Amino acid sequence: MADVIAEDSQHFVAIDMGSNSFHLVIAREQDGLLQVLHKEKRQVQLAKYLDNQNVLDEVAIDNGVQCLKDFSQRFSNLAKTQVKIVATHALRVAKNRQSFLKAARKILPYPIDVVSGHEEARLIYTGIAHSQVLKQKNIVIDIGGGSTEVIVGNEKRAKHLASLKCGCVSYNKRFFINGQLSKDAFKQAILAADKQFAGLSQVYFNQDWSLVLGSSGSAKAISLAISEITDNGEGITAKNLLALKKHLINIGSIEKLVFEHLDDRRIPLLAAGLAILISFFRQLGIESLQAAKGALREGVLYELAKIEQQNDIRQRTLSSLTQLYHTDSNQALKVTNTALTLFEQVTKKWQLTGYRWLLEGACQLHEIGISINSKSHHKHGSYILENSDLPGFNQQQQQLLALLVGNHRKKINYLSITIADETQRLAFFRLLTLLRLAVLFNLGRTSSSYQHIIVKAQQADFNVIFSGEQAKHNELLLQDLYAEQKRLATIGINLSFG
Repeated sequence: MADVIAEDSQHFVAIDMGSNSFHLVIAREQDGLLQVLHKEKRQVQLAKYLDNQNVLDEVAIDNGVQCLKDFSQRFSNLAKTQVKIVATHALRVAKNRQSFLKAARKILPYPIDVVSGHEEARLIYTGIAHSQVLKQKNIVIDIGGGSTEVIVGNEKRAKHLASLKCGCVSYNKRFFINGQLSKDAFKQAILAADKQFAGLSQVYFNQDWSLVLGSSGSAKAISLAISEITDNGEGITAKNLLALKKHLINIGSIEKLVFEHLDDRRIPLLAAGLAILISFFRQLGIESLQAAKGALREGVLYELAKIEQQNDIRQRTLSSLTQLYHTDSNQALKVTNTALTLFEQVTKKWQLTGYRWLLEGACQLHEIGISINSKSHHKHGSYILENSDLPGFNQQQQQLLALLVGNHRKKINYLSITIADETQRLAFFRLLTLLRLAVLFNLGRTSSSYQHIIVKAQQADFNVIFSGEQAKHNELLLQDLYAEQKRLATIGINLSFG
């Protein structure tokens, strides 16, 4: 954190005091985008130390206060710092929460906002909406330590909010006594969760969801566990949830569970979170679910920074990257205009509808590696995109963008293009063809003479028809096209020109 402390810029700190874990996020605003500088999570387990009368044990208070003390050391010396602290279910219900809040205030001179269940749900959705592209009809489930939030929303904001009294810590205490993973324990936990989901309003049922997302550590842990016991690559589906349940019952005890990729502290809560998620699938007729980007802490962070959500999260991310790596915006615009000129002429024949945003993104970012090394800037650009946090892009989209940038010039690294879906693989090769030609036609970095190129595409054939005599007699361009003809042939594209 030493480099961070030295910078005299506006910093934003969000602390999410969950029922299971406390989260710290430190960020700064960079060209309208929040740049995360530090993330940290501590498993405090407040909900574990709530007794039957909802009184928080002194052990939990001490653990929580110590965690806040440690967190404070991460940002106490930062310049221009705004801090927002929120607490969720465990402190919502704790009868002696004032004892905790009083002790915490001695450590951190900031108010702690104990949010309602609906406000928690709203902040969760806000965090997700700032971190990835959402669709028209989304449903989000966040299985926390003490409560589960279910949110229905559109692209920009939450429409319906619900907070249910079921959580992975509370259900673990209630149903999986002494760590026993039996059929009856799962049955009782699922039935209890069924009653909670059954109480949701009608808007949550019988919907054709565009996107079903699972936020929080429970969804991610379940996803990782499924990937270890199955090889179907389908992720979180109803079938895989039941397969994981069967696997846990066969093991029989939490103490005997071993998952290579799971945090050891998360494993004891796996069964309880699984029971709640199975009930969610069963009650609401869900078929599959994806792990979400973003959560409550990101929602707190963006609202604290007062950064308004832009209509296109992807574009905000792209713009931030071009500024961060000092790309030539004029050159990027020329390449983009040329690429789109080609795209519009072949999009129907090549079935590229819906891929325009990906081509535009690659055009904007194709030179981000130049600041590292101009000779191999396509390779450096690909590495940057593979290893950056890109709000608005899921893992697959990020991979496609990195592959386009990494292969936009010179030899095509055919072996690096590992796209399993054959339809998407074909679309990628066609997009790569348009990108490479757009870059080639703008190599001079001056006003392009080839803005009125006519192209025709048919299956694997791509024909460039020049409208002026200049291009036909440009020996350098023809040499480049002959070289490109050979390179595109390696991915099954037959380039012709004249």
